[in-house]
Amino acid sequence: MKQGKIKRFKKHVIHAIYSFKQELDNHCANGDTAQHLSAQFGISRNVLQQGFKHIYGIGIRDYKLKQRMERARFLLEAGKDVKEVALTLHYTKARAFSTAFKNYYGVTPTEFANSLNA
Repeated sequence: MKQGKIKRFKKHVIHAIYSFKQELDNHCANGDTAQHLSAQFGISRNVLQQGFKHIYGIGIRDYKLKQRMERARFLLEAGKDVKEVALTLHYTKARAFSTAFKNYYGVTPTEFANSLNA
């Protein structure tokens, strides 16, 4: 990442953005909202969202979804069943997880898991 990309943000904001991303990377199933987490880091939600997108080129919501879906794929490849993956990733219902997975990958998690065994 280029140094010029982050110059417009103050040091504490940059630190908060890096810490926030690390939190997302370590806990992709975390259901905390950007607003809740930004308060923990002492910056506004809007500043966190703008800074995150400016530095990483992707919005927080899209990044969280990407992390969750990659984790879901990994868990399915490891042989976990759909309900277990949904619970692990903190989806309220397996159906909500299946819909999100299909929207992201174009196949249901069951179809994906079955293709691994074929």
